[in-house]
Amino acid sequence: MRLTAQARIYLPGEDVFRKPTFWDNVKGMFGSDVDLRTGETRVTRDVLALTEQIQQGLALAGITNAVSLVVDTDVIYQDIDGVPNDAGLLVAAMRRASSRFSQGFNVLRAVFELEAQGLHSLIEVTVRAVHKKTEPSATVAVGSRILELRPADGEDIEAAKDRIGRALGNAQLVPTYRGILTSQTQTLQAALQRVFANGQVELDPVDAQVVRPSGADVRALGQDSTSRHPDLRDVPVYPRAGYYGAGYDPWGTYYRDPMDTFVNLMIIDAMLSPRSYWGYGPGFLGSHWSSYGAPVNIINYNGSPICSADQIGDHAAQFSAAAQIADSDFSTAQWDDRALAGYDAQDSNWSQYSSGSASNDAANTFDCAGYDDKPGTGSFDCAGAADCAASDCSWDCSSDCSWDCSSDCSSDCGGDW
Repeated sequence: MRLTAQARIYLPGEDVFRKPTFWDNVKGMFGSDVDLRTGETRVTRDVLALTEQIQQGLALAGITNAVSLVVDTDVIYQDIDGVPNDAGLLVAAMRRASSRFSQGFNVLRAVFELEAQGLHSLIEVTVRAVHKKTEPSATVAVGSRILELRPADGEDIEAAKDRIGRALGNAQLVPTYRGILTSQTQTLQAALQRVFANGQVELDPVDAQVVRPSGADVRALGQDSTSRHPDLRDVPVYPRAGYYGAGYDPWGTYYRDPMDTFVNLMIIDAMLSPRSYWGYGPGFLGSHWSSYGAPVNIINYNGSPICSADQIGDHAAQFSAAAQIADSDFSTAQWDDRALAGYDAQDSNWSQYSSGSASNDAANTFDCAGYDDKPGTGSFDCAGAADCAASDCSWDCSSDCSWDCSSDCSSDCGGDW
């Protein structure tokens, strides 16, 4: 389960003009007014000033732990050692590198994290130097995990299932944490508004979502179920340029987190077929979260909506074998692809974006995950043929496959991300 929120920062800028064409010059010679404005605006602050203001705004909100800073394709700072309260180091790194961007920049991405009041949150601030006048200059995406719903260090996986299952029975659990994140994001909005005093900061409400993991995610969990902490990726896996829809969660961009897959499977199982001694029956969770003012939506791993949690009983067919998978002993790290056949078959959303044949799409829905080059093997190698360079893949998929060749490419390779 994840909680997400987004904010937008609108900053004053200068008009962007196009070069005059031959006909523009001809019209000008005859006294006609030629409008060379492109409808875009350019942020006038330089990259160092923006970095300092972002750091100052987040510090006012109590967020001082930096994760990474990337400008265009340059990694300026990355906290691979997990240094706490290192926002100052991020700014210092930008000061050393600022001369590289004397001619300007395209995109700045600053990422911070906050662990407080039972939530572990990732905050990504993305600034686009040139953008349409109707669009924000910067987007702030917040993704949070409820720590109470995560397996603890050294906790047996079966014990974690029972503990989490019982915790979910608290109808106020999601509303409570949704309220906590709402308060935190409102504090962040006020802090950013104070720093960007001549701009405008808008904040969206907090959403709660359960993600139906892909078959590739489930296999990755089976291979690494002992790690209880998210691992920072060597290279971020960005969604397609400009996409920051309601389903965007920065966690998947910057971290590998098998336990997030575990928690999502656990919650889907608890909603559909809870154990009797947990104290609630099928359909209880979604309806009670909603009645307490915190509706939860269920989405597919590729971001497409499935249903609200209180309607899950009407969509049970889309969660075929989820309960069986959730009951698996993930510590064995043994997977038979045929055991996930029924689960994978529900990933049909890929077929509408796939470039392969209809018959191939129906049977092999992970068109970017190595099926086509090794039919019948269920391979998730992402390095087999040219499937990750196909036209249906997102702009960064080929580079993503080249650096890690892992199963996460399947969740990154759709026309919808």
